[in-house]
Amino acid sequence: MRKQKGFTLIELIIVIVILGILAVTAAPRFFDFGGDARAATVEGLKGAVDGTTQVVYARAAINNQLGATGTLDSADDLVYGYPAATQDDLFSFLNVSTVDWGTVVASADVGLVLLEDDLVIFPSGTPVTADINPDTQCYVIYRAAADENTPPVVLAVTDDC
Repeated sequence: MRKQKGFTLIELIIVIVILGILAVTAAPRFFDFGGDARAATVEGLKGAVDGTTQVVYARAAINNQLGATGTLDSADDLVYGYPAATQDDLFSFLNVSTVDWGTVVASADVGLVLLEDDLVIFPSGTPVTADINPDTQCYVIYRAAADENTPPVVLAVTDDC
C-alpha cells in the first residue's frame, strides 16, 4: 500500500478558519478607518462652510447688507456680507450642533492659522486649545472677510485626524 502525503480537507479548512479569525482580530490594528472618517467629516464641513458663505453673501446682497457690518434675519452678524467669525453666527447659518462640533478663537499664529481671531472648528472630542495645539491637526479654519473685495478664507487641516 502507498503512503499518502499531504493534508486532509478538514485540516485545510481548520487552518483557513484560524487564519480568518487572526485576520479579523488583527486588521483593525493595521488600518485606521476612524481617521479617514474624521478627515472626510472635516472636509465635508469645509464644503458646507464654503457653500453657506456664498448663500449668505447672496442673501446679504439682496437685502443690501454688504457693508463692514450688518445683520441678516435680525440675529446673525455679517462682515462685508459674509458670516462673522463667531460660533453663534456661523453655526446658525450652517445649522450644525455644538454637540458635534467645538470651536475656539485662535489666540496665536500657528501653522495655517495666520491671524489671531480665526475661528477654529473641530470635531467634538478633539483636544484643541486657543493656541492651536500642533499635535492636533484635524480642524477647519474660518477667517472672516477682510474687506469688501476679500471673501472669507476657509481651510481644512486633516493632517492628523
